[in-house]
Amino acid sequence: MDASQTSPALLRWCQKHRVLLLFALLLLAVFAMRDLWSPDEPDFAQCVKEMRARGSWLLPYLNGQPYSEKPILFYWLMKLSAIAGQALTGGSGFTQGIAAWALRLPSVIAAIAFLAAFHGWTRRFIQEDVADLAALILISTPIWLWQAQFIQIDMVFATLLAWSWLAWLGGYLLLRGHKPKRREGEEARHFLLAYASLALAVLAKGPLALVLGGAVLLAFLAWQRDIKALAQMHLGQGLLLMVAILTPWYVAAAVQGGGHYAYEMVVHQNFERALKAWDHIQPWWSYGLYLAHDFFPWSLLLPALAISIWRGGHQKSVGTRFNLLAFGVPFLLLSCSQSKQSKYLLMSYPFLALLVASLLQPLTAGVAGRARVRRLGGLLALGLWLPALALGFAFFGHGFGHQLQAQIAPFLGPGRLVAGILLLGALSLSVNSWRGEGRYLVREVAVSICLMFLVLGTWGFHRLDPEKGYRNWTTAVQPLIAGRQVYFWQTIRSGPMVYTDHLMPELRSYEELEATLKPQDRLVTMDREWNQNAWGLTPERRAQFDVVLKMKVGGGDVLLLQRREALPRQVRF
Repeated sequence: MDASQTSPALLRWCQKHRVLLLFALLLLAVFAMRDLWSPDEPDFAQCVKEMRARGSWLLPYLNGQPYSEKPILFYWLMKLSAIAGQALTGGSGFTQGIAAWALRLPSVIAAIAFLAAFHGWTRRFIQEDVADLAALILISTPIWLWQAQFIQIDMVFATLLAWSWLAWLGGYLLLRGHKPKRREGEEARHFLLAYASLALAVLAKGPLALVLGGAVLLAFLAWQRDIKALAQMHLGQGLLLMVAILTPWYVAAAVQGGGHYAYEMVVHQNFERALKAWDHIQPWWSYGLYLAHDFFPWSLLLPALAISIWRGGHQKSVGTRFNLLAFGVPFLLLSCSQSKQSKYLLMSYPFLALLVASLLQPLTAGVAGRARVRRLGGLLALGLWLPALALGFAFFGHGFGHQLQAQIAPFLGPGRLVAGILLLGALSLSVNSWRGEGRYLVREVAVSICLMFLVLGTWGFHRLDPEKGYRNWTTAVQPLIAGRQVYFWQTIRSGPMVYTDHLMPELRSYEELEATLKPQDRLVTMDREWNQNAWGLTPERRAQFDVVLKMKVGGGDVLLLQRREALPRQVRF
């Protein structure tokens, strides 16, 4: 093939995958711009650091102990990424076998790969223009953008679980003749792909994938009044495939880690966390609030979406039913748990994006009336006007007081640029909406949000990184702890430890502290925990310690303490 043939083919490919390319370039520009940020990123980095030091592939370790909070898949991906990254760079930028950018790659790759699969699936089973719209909506969803470049399990888990549902729905649509088969046995391949992806989701985050997946699929079949489809879903083969994927690691980990490790990983971190949470405890309505800002500005369209589905009878559509349940069932089940975080709902946002894309498709196709374009386009314009005006007021004015102005002064450049981007986007949306021109509304919103994230993720993160990362702390503390035993007060967060050459065993009570800490030893703690009258601590007992180093990192003060030397007793004659 000569160059004249290659060039048009390449252009056609780029045109077809333009949303994917935009998303990939955005993440590649952002993901290496900052160091490890607390609270979670240093913990994952510390686990990989210890796995590499031990040569372990079976169990993750944190602070010298087997870490039972989550299964192994994400740790494997991070370790492989760290090994490959260090080999390719010759170790440049790596500290003790870890680099923040290398540990972020699994989340970045998962997000990009899922978008490619999601776009292709939507083109295959829905329609081409809806695929572009849904992809644009998804990549401009704030929670999706953030998790795509963050060192946490949730993006890998969410993409595996969401893909298992999409693959299953594809198999169902082929099985029931809603879509023509391209080859014999195509539905079987979709079902088996769904089971394999579901098993990998379990290997990433545990049995939650089975609970949510089973609930969504059974609710869908019940709504369809098609429970008999269970007999045609290749369940036997699927279960064997899942057992083959899951059993080797779970059995080997339970044997090596012991019964306590297995109990902690399966029961304590899943069922007990759901039924009797000890952290992230939030009221039952929290996911409604999370949805409002995590899906903003698209969340402004949700009332219109509900009305459109109800009045138009779209709830009778197979695809619409599944999308509603893929969002609604996790929303309800997760709301029943005491422990709530916005990222827990991540796997449902692709399905919400499909619903919103279907709502907006008539606008972009040019078949919606002017009044409808004005209503929906006006809501999206409002979604840009609100943050644009707030940022403009903060970064161009002086209305928030001198203290806040001093805090945001280092960020005037990126803040003003973001305000300008959003103002231009809001103005363009407002003009086009008023004119009844809806073809490019989704594109304008998505590009505005992606440009905002590009500025914040490069310029903004670079400015914020010294305050959020632990490099400065490590530089200051390393000479003070060299050759000494170091302990950590209460449950460790790995930021103060990750770049040092120390492990820091935890001390949980004053009695343990008194019996363990020697005068030459050092104690690391967060200021907010050290100054609580809890765990046996009192002001008098705290007075027995001197602060060797105090540094603000990641929104809190980290302390390095030593036991105060006792004054020599006076000898009386």
